[in-house]
Amino acid sequence: MKIRLASSADNPAILGFCEHHAMQGALPLRFDRSPDYFALHRCHADDHRTWLAEDALGDVKGIASLVVRDGYLHDRVQRVAYLGDLRIVPDRRLSRSWMDEVRGRLADLERDAGVQHAYCCMIRDNKLAAQSLLGTRRHGRLPLTHWRGYGNVSIHGRKGWQGFNALHDRDDDITSRPARPIRVVRAQSHHADALRAFLDAESKAQPFGPVFDEREFERRLSTWTDFGIESFLLALDARGNLVGCVAPWDAGRIKRIVLEKLPLSLQAIRVAFNAFAPMFGRPRIAPPGEALLDVYLTHLQVKQRDPEIFAALLDAAWSTLRNRYALVQLCLYDDDPLWPALARYRLTRVPMDLYTLSSERAGAAIDSASAARIPGFEIYLV
Repeated sequence: MKIRLASSADNPAILGFCEHHAMQGALPLRFDRSPDYFALHRCHADDHRTWLAEDALGDVKGIASLVVRDGYLHDRVQRVAYLGDLRIVPDRRLSRSWMDEVRGRLADLERDAGVQHAYCCMIRDNKLAAQSLLGTRRHGRLPLTHWRGYGNVSIHGRKGWQGFNALHDRDDDITSRPARPIRVVRAQSHHADALRAFLDAESKAQPFGPVFDEREFERRLSTWTDFGIESFLLALDARGNLVGCVAPWDAGRIKRIVLEKLPLSLQAIRVAFNAFAPMFGRPRIAPPGEALLDVYLTHLQVKQRDPEIFAALLDAAWSTLRNRYALVQLCLYDDDPLWPALARYRLTRVPMDLYTLSSERAGAAIDSASAARIPGFEIYLV
């Protein structure tokens, strides 16, 4: 078995491997990253590396990626890494050499780029991954430390008939909540400086939070597909202060979710939803094996994690997305204060977990001061 650094020439082989090796669990799924596997990594950061394990015939038997960026950790800016796409075919010998390789690459990152801390995510009931990565008796296992649980949330409707009723809100003043004077507007160019500063201030309080300096903010606006300043919805208080934001993003040109099969309960929901969807102008939920028509709620930041502010943003986003997408995807954490805002929505939730991985010379990535903080994790870049 040969393990080597991948290049753009390996794109077809990597896409083929991902197509035939779904992530297991109660809801088996895979990401369709065609036509360019590396496009999503470029959205995440400029510095990204992918490794392949190949057999004697040159067939891919495993992949792993590391994306390196600046992040807030221990109240300062550090170089941090995201460990993703960690997938290998079942093979005990390959598993041992693969974990040794990952440890070696992390050691290289510490030596060459000063990266001491990395993080990754895992489907909670993916027993095969848990056994491979977390089994205490496995030789040479990665020293992963559990960080935080979260839910991969898929919203598919509003409760009651208003879930199907169209809302006719003006685009420049999308919605307001009479119980509290929160106004939601679509961002324009003159909002850019205040929006960037707000994103950075909120991210600074979140472990591994991205650094939104001027360069990084402009990089995202200019290089992400179908994305720009006008993608953002801004929540403003009675004095016009920015108190929350979210940016719905259709990543469909570079990443799509494909469910390999559905449990009977979710299949029943899909059939019932699809029976009524055409009557109310809603797109159907795709069957297993086809890409979901979904959109991500990215850059979700809410001052003091206030559920009322989030509810205003969510309602505004839903009113603009409901006729174009069958599912609206987001990430909420276990014990997240934002959960009450979802009480009026119909959704499914896939339990996930975040883990950290630190070098031997570094202390813990998540210390007691930051354990209760909301993670600086961007699910849409996974």
